Amino acid sequence: MTRPGVYTIAEVEAMTGLSAEVLRQWERRYGFPRPERTPGGHRLYREEEVEALRQIRRWLEEGATPQAAIRRYLAQETHPEGLGLEVKQALLEADLPRAEAAFRRGVRLLGPEGAVQSLLVPVLREFGEGWHRGEVSVAQEHLATQFLRSRLQELLDLAGYPRGAPILVTTPPGERHEIGAMLAAYHLRRRGFPALYLGPDTPLPDLKGLAEALGARAVVLSVLLAESLEALPDGSLASLAPKVVVGGTGASLEAAQRLGAQYVEGLEALPKVLEEEG
Repeated sequence: MTRPGVYTIAEVEAMTGLSAEVLRQWERRYGFPRPERTPGGHRLYREEEVEALRQIRRWLEEGATPQAAIRRYLAQETHPEGLGLEVKQALLEADLPRAEAAFRRGVRLLGPEGAVQSLLVPVLREFGEGWHRGEVSVAQEHLATQFLRSRLQELLDLAGYPRGAPILVTTPPGERHEIGAMLAAYHLRRRGFPALYLGPDTPLPDLKGLAEALGARAVVLSVLLAESLEALPDGSLASLAPKVVVGGTGASLEAAQRLGAQYVEGLEALPKVLEEEG
């Protein structure tokens, strides 16, 4: 849902560094920005337009013409897949305000879940692959992961918390890679499941104790590294909760059966597995 305009042209001038004269000229010449009008004829600008104008000014400072910068922004609105490249490039340059503005545009254009699947996950994957190829430094990969993790946490919080016996979501002991678990919790909450994300690397005795105290209906473990499950004794997951599910690139059907859990291949199958009896 588009929010109404709240900023006057003088406020936008102060917030973006673009003069009122330039804003009016761009509106006439390029059809952007698109302020609303009060009954008295005064312009009111939305927050999204302020973010867009800040981005356009950054492109101007990089040497783009006003026409090219505005066309670039409007092209992203029409073809939001270009936002992934914008987020990636901004993170490579450690330009967090620019990355955040592009990600917010993605949420607005694609919706929260679309932004996760079509923007956040692909960019995260590209940074991981870039690091393996030696094209991205460890520092750059860490910065990108932390930024994207924070955006995912925001969306997870906004998804709310449905009522009911909780589903505890975490990673196995020793597993610090948490994005997969966060994605699982987000996927479940968006589908009405009361997923409670615990963070990564939860000791099994503590996990079992919390599950019993809360009356949890299930435990979901996201696994990136196969050795995280290989280190666990046979049957060690069976008694954590009425249902224990493992998934992720480090999980397998054989490992799940050995540990007394169910294996799920991909997030789309997770809700169905949790709804099954027994």
